[in-house]
Amino acid sequence: MRLHAPPAWVLLLGLVPALGCGPIGPLPGGRLSGSVSGAVEDWSFVDDVETVQLETRPDDPHSVNTWIGRLGGTLYLPTSLILGADDPEERTWVRNALADPRVRVRIDGTLYGFEATRVDDPDEREAARAMLLAKYDVESDDHATRAWIFRLSPR
Repeated sequence: MRLHAPPAWVLLLGLVPALGCGPIGPLPGGRLSGSVSGAVEDWSFVDDVETVQLETRPDDPHSVNTWIGRLGGTLYLPTSLILGADDPEERTWVRNALADPRVRVRIDGTLYGFEATRVDDPDEREAARAMLLAKYDVESDDHATRAWIFRLSPR
């Protein structure tokens, strides 16, 4: 009987939690590393950032790659505007943020501490969604409409 080696992605998936590193592409990771930032007065630099890493569940960190956008001095994260489950609560990071809003976001190697709050106000949600759709040049469809938006408040 001939044994076949597992595909490389299976080996990589097994290594991600063991290495304790952040996410790799669509694969979630663990605790994020980087320099820790203090208070930020001007978040406009986020306008030029494509992807950030979000860490949830501080006691047993879970991290993912995601998008970020800014309206004025407030930052927002979408659950997903293009891919993934139609029900945002099927995402591990979403369930984690709902259970414990303490999150960290790594932007260009720097860590920022926030509280993530689901945006329930329809006007704020639609303004944030429109900003994110425009930033990432995504057409609004049923999936994008069902996406949740989280507001990040510094902690």
